[in-house]
Amino acid sequence: MRMNKIFQSIGDILIILLTLVACAPSVGGIVQGAVYGDLNGNGAIDPGEEVLSGAEVTIADCGPVQNQVTGADGLFKFTNLPAGTCHVAVAKAGWIFSGSYPSLSYPVPVASDPNLPTSFSLFMAPVGGAVPTSTLVPSATPTPSATPVPTVETIATTPPVPLPSNTPIAGSSGPMVTPKTVAANCRFGPGTAFSAVGGLSPGVSVPILATISGQSWWQIQNPGDVPGNHCWVSAAVTLTIGDLSLVPVIPIPTGLVTDLTVSVNPGPVVHGICLGPNAVNFSVTMTTNGPANVTYHLEIYNSNNTLRNSPGDQTLAFTSASSQTFDPGGAYKTDCGSYYIKVIVTSPNSKSARADWSVVFP
Repeated sequence: MRMNKIFQSIGDILIILLTLVACAPSVGGIVQGAVYGDLNGNGAIDPGEEVLSGAEVTIADCGPVQNQVTGADGLFKFTNLPAGTCHVAVAKAGWIFSGSYPSLSYPVPVASDPNLPTSFSLFMAPVGGAVPTSTLVPSATPTPSATPVPTVETIATTPPVPLPSNTPIAGSSGPMVTPKTVAANCRFGPGTAFSAVGGLSPGVSVPILATISGQSWWQIQNPGDVPGNHCWVSAAVTLTIGDLSLVPVIPIPTGLVTDLTVSVNPGPVVHGICLGPNAVNFSVTMTTNGPANVTYHLEIYNSNNTLRNSPGDQTLAFTSASSQTFDPGGAYKTDCGSYYIKVIVTSPNSKSARADWSVVFP
């Protein structure tokens, strides 16, 4: 009887301990981000506005209240937080809170999730519009123009070291990327040989969709385009956050033909001799948005759409985004009548152009 009571007591203790463990809040949450100087107080980060040092960031409602002061990089990071909703505030003499990215209430409510870091940005504006001296961290890059794009993009030769991102979107999962200080060109492909098709602005972070071998470029959703249209930013001018080993590696894409025209020389009307060999030449202009080997062919028709001639496929090489103008086949001779030529690109994408001409007497 006594042994049964002892075992019963031990069982009760184990149940109590298991209950306490199950009810204990999980820890390990990370809340991080950056503080920016919003010089014009518009609640956003504009070209020339940099991170702010010496700002005291306070986090509450996630365990004990904690404080951190931003350094030269403007960053803050609170770790090992219990799961739940935290509230973050910021203070600095001569400055006042002006907004956040994403746009949230104040104090800023953020999630502490042990399985997913939460990152965001805080904006502070100078009180009365007067900027206190020695507060903004100077940028090594000259102040950009109204449409900021980096003048030089250095392609990284080794995988970049993951750094805390300035402004990943709160609650986003997976690795994120944001510009270091100024807007980053977003190119059609991973390299400066590809055309710039968009840009990623400071104070904005987006998910990384893919990379290439070496992780020197990141593929993202084009911020200024419709969903599904992707572009690439250089690792050399951006910061990242998250486990980069999760980013899929894909082959370097080829450029595409973006523009194609063909014209007839000397013009759409040729004055010639009927039954005679009246010569015309063709001028083709082809434009790509990156390196590509373009396959194309010609088709020449009578005005009633019967095919006159169709030489085989030809290839034109592009080493970078550019335009090439060329004569695809030399003089072409016809009798009096009406004709048209089509230039048809079949690789790496499909595109065609047409030009009409006629030979008349006299």
